[in-house]
Amino acid sequence: MVLVPAELGALARAYLDRQPWFQLTTPGARADEIELVNSEMLNEASPPLCRLLLQCRGRHFSVFAGWRDAAEASQALHGREGAIFGSALEGQRSVLVYDALADDELALGLFRLATGGRETARHVRQVATAVSHASLVYDGRFLMKCYRVLEDTSRPEIEVAMKLDAVGFNAILAPVAVWAADGLDLALVREFLPSALEGRLLALTSLRDLLARVSGYVRADPRPGLLGPGLAFDPAAAVAAAGGDLASEMRRLGGTAARMHLALADAFGVTEVEPATLADEIAGLSANGFGAPKAGPPAPGSADLVARLGTIRHGEAGSAIRVHGDFHLRRVMRGETGWVVVGFGDDPLFADALSLTSLCPRSGTPIEDLADMWFSIDRVAREALALRPVVEVERASRLARAWVARNRRAFFEGYLATRDIPSLLPADPAVVEALLAVLTMARERRYGVTSPGS
Repeated sequence: MVLVPAELGALARAYLDRQPWFQLTTPGARADEIELVNSEMLNEASPPLCRLLLQCRGRHFSVFAGWRDAAEASQALHGREGAIFGSALEGQRSVLVYDALADDELALGLFRLATGGRETARHVRQVATAVSHASLVYDGRFLMKCYRVLEDTSRPEIEVAMKLDAVGFNAILAPVAVWAADGLDLALVREFLPSALEGRLLALTSLRDLLARVSGYVRADPRPGLLGPGLAFDPAAAVAAAGGDLASEMRRLGGTAARMHLALADAFGVTEVEPATLADEIAGLSANGFGAPKAGPPAPGSADLVARLGTIRHGEAGSAIRVHGDFHLRRVMRGETGWVVVGFGDDPLFADALSLTSLCPRSGTPIEDLADMWFSIDRVAREALALRPVVEVERASRLARAWVARNRRAFFEGYLATRDIPSLLPADPAVVEALLAVLTMARERRYGVTSPGS
């Protein structure tokens, strides 16, 4: 005997209403606005497993429910009381209903279902997350993302991952399986790289090691113009000589970004950028303060760039491709064989909460992604600087600026050195440089930040 769908639906509605990601997605929504659209028993043996599709204010939500008697449920959940829906009657037996993803046995069963039985696993590990999907690692080899907030169209990360894999771009976590039902994507299974290091952490390690040397310099000679007794302070030389210099890795990452853009062009096609259209976009960014709450003065060089774009001919402004749209150091990982790109705008919750459109599938000049990465490099530097003592700020800021400049340039050089990449860019290298600088400024102003130490 199984639970009545209406009873399961009522418990799931109350559970959904308590979740922060639901409240962020549908602010102000009440539990009585949540509707049970469909329920499907995935396993009627003990412990049972049911898939529930709910809807609220035009958005769909996916919940997996399992149930056991109270004693068994307590053991299965391993202290994850937040996963409990509530109690119910299964025939004459009282049971505790809960989120099946918190039950290792049921999570292993979901993995088999998601892969169509092609893959099985013996162990599962929950990955803590507060976003609109749950992440689970199986046997240290696979990662499954179960989507809580569903999209009415194909999810960008699934669409991009499948197409990039089809055209032979291997610098991604290879997709293994996609699970869909009711015309909606429920889960993505892809390979997992346990030894890979997130790009942001790699960059922070490099910069923290560099900035830690400032403490020794200050103790040796507190005068701001000196590196040590009798030595001139040369930030660029200090950065280049640092043991944790990241430039070679950033050059490789630039090459990976270029190959990603060429693969995206191959997978989704290209169109020509109209110089007049691009000039209008740059002028609009400048007039609107580059997305900042209040319009500010035009970015340095934006007026000259608009004027230069007005003089170039059709076909010389480069190509528009399907851009990544959110390309930063958290979206890349350094594995044993090189850099891999790990995300393609996969969380609509953030786009909704921040009123951003950058996570939506769209086309544009590939320089937009380069500007995202340049901004990300700068953001890491500001994050590391915030942890330094006040007495070190002057010299640490100069080192950070030199570190940002060196790694931005290395990334850009690696990108430009990739064969065939010039075919996607404006014909004039000066226009490429100016676009990159202005679009990076747009991101700084959007988030109300300035360069390190400025």
